[in-house]
Amino acid sequence: MDVFLDSKIISDKELSSNAVVAYTALRMIQNLNTNKYYVNIKLLAFQLTDDITLSRKYVERLSDGLNELIVNKYIEVITNKADKDYILDISNLIINNNSDGSKDKTFFVVIDSDEIHKIMNLDSRLDKFSVLRYFMCMLSTVNYSATYYDVMGKEYINFVRFMTNDYIGSLCGVTSYTTYDKYNHLLEENEMIYIYRHSILIRDEKGQLKNLPNHYGRYKDKELIIGYSVNRENFELGEDIVDKKANESRSLMQKYYCMVKYGTEYPEKETKRIHKYVHYRNQQNEKKYEQAVEKGYSGEEFLEKIVLEDIFQKYDYLFEKSSSGCENINTDSADDNWGKPVPMEHDFSIEGYANRG
Repeated sequence: MDVFLDSKIISDKELSSNAVVAYTALRMIQNLNTNKYYVNIKLLAFQLTDDITLSRKYVERLSDGLNELIVNKYIEVITNKADKDYILDISNLIINNNSDGSKDKTFFVVIDSDEIHKIMNLDSRLDKFSVLRYFMCMLSTVNYSATYYDVMGKEYINFVRFMTNDYIGSLCGVTSYTTYDKYNHLLEENEMIYIYRHSILIRDEKGQLKNLPNHYGRYKDKELIIGYSVNRENFELGEDIVDKKANESRSLMQKYYCMVKYGTEYPEKETKRIHKYVHYRNQQNEKKYEQAVEKGYSGEEFLEKIVLEDIFQKYDYLFEKSSSGCENINTDSADDNWGKPVPMEHDFSIEGYANRG
């Protein structure tokens, strides 16, 4: 079950981790059909752990957290009894996703109830209340503008994050490097998160070398995080332009083969880049073939690398002419300089590729 949490509440510095966890439990039982709920501490504990066998300290912390929410006016007590049974109005916790332009937009983080149960039941001496809050704050730092395309052309968004640990710690009150390092390793070991640790340095605008912030996200998105991170290193941040172009050329040829074998469709801009490189690569191999023949060699090794371009015929925009009469309009001049065509590690004809298992 997806649980929607208000980012402002989970990062509210006036609230302890006890209160944030109690808030999470209340959101797990809340729906839009009613404002008043019968609540007791064991009910909240069950939501968090899927169990009711809990220590006295655990129950006390949840009770303290609930009282914090009451004191800070996030929730209102309608009726309560000495044995910690409550009738609560928790309508203030409702997240309205359809707010109009006159209201402040609510930013929220989505966490699965299974993730909550797993963290709250971890076999660890670390404070699981704080670990859960830290995990939620990590998730809240998602980069909505980051986009990744796999070799099949499928687009992925909202999966990667790359804020510093200091920033994440500031959201949830963790100021010690030792503490959030322990939290990171605990979450990694239990396959809750995946962290791609860059081994490269980048130069800032002053020319100073600095570490590249780690890329991270849910463990289930591990391959996407790796792919996105490697792309950033190779195409956006790499200082060696030769290696950068070589990797880009391989990527474009892989996408070309996917277009042929699987019928993969890419966005117009990417299709133009693929076509431009394939056409250029064919021209270079044709030239090398002719030069080899002139020197008395067969040149077959170059001829075998020439691939069919029929797959591009259906894209009319690839063959439109500009007002100056130049063909193949280029909308991204930064990609014009391809350098020398890079041989694939296992170069083969289209027919050979299509027949691969």
